[in-house]
Amino acid sequence: MTDPLARFIRLSDALREGRPRPDRQAAAFTAAALVHAEGQEAELVAACQARHDALETALGGFRAPNGSMRWVYAAMLAAHNVAVDNFLGARDALRQARAASNTGSLHAGGSRAALILSFGDATPQAVDAFFEMKRTLRPPWWRANTAITDTFAAAHVLAGSHPAAVLAARAHAEAVFGADRQARGHRRDGARQCVLLEQSPEQMLVRFHQLEEARRAEPGLRGRSDRAMAMDWAAAGRTPADLAEIARVMAAMPKASTSVGHGRTRLAALIAFNDHERDPARSANALAAVIAAQAAMIAAASAATIAATSASS
Repeated sequence: MTDPLARFIRLSDALREGRPRPDRQAAAFTAAALVHAEGQEAELVAACQARHDALETALGGFRAPNGSMRWVYAAMLAAHNVAVDNFLGARDALRQARAASNTGSLHAGGSRAALILSFGDATPQAVDAFFEMKRTLRPPWWRANTAITDTFAAAHVLAGSHPAAVLAARAHAEAVFGADRQARGHRRDGARQCVLLEQSPEQMLVRFHQLEEARRAEPGLRGRSDRAMAMDWAAAGRTPADLAEIARVMAAMPKASTSVGHGRTRLAALIAFNDHERDPARSANALAAVIAAQAAMIAAASAATIAATSASS
């Protein structure tokens, strides 16, 4: 494959030349979801646009996924060569089974879980397994987050994991991270990723400290990254040398691609490394990273707007 940054730029530009077209921010995240997929760039863009059109027809303007996330979903489906009907079928099956599951609401109307399940065979058995996994993994109500629970429950089902085994492995990983002064604040997120990606928590903790030291020493990442990212990178198997590549890509990205700050850093990491493999765990983590990058972009844009308003008032 050619240089991923150059490929990202071409994909982003091609998406912006089409009709309908995503805005610049959505085009960046959509291109990031396509950049490591197999296939010619023109074919990938056409497949993404066709899936976006099919989602528009089926879901209208307001049902999730909507807005820029609809483009990201279309890109993820195209990257995995999944038909929109498979996604819609999984979404409908989840919505129909939700009430009897006694697991509370579904994130985005079941769209997040349906996307991940559609990477495999979203059979009735898979839907039942999803709700069993969700019942097991749901945290107490005061720290409930359906986006996180649905993402990881669906990914574990696709990976063929057993709920009790996942819960036990998470408890062990949380204990390892919780005993460490620097890692304890990110112990739950670290444990989720550690178990999903089948990492040793002890080895992942060593990588976390190495990456945290490297992150602070890398000029391009100081102020544009944090410990949460170091934990993400440790779970993904990154090395200190990889951080220099993330900084290089971030510096070379077109300024119009996305915001400054953490959103830009997360997007650069998505471009630099291929974590969109056809492995369900990595696909789910890649999706989560895209969404985290978008959230950081929105937060940065909001902060800039507030600052500008305060300065003019």
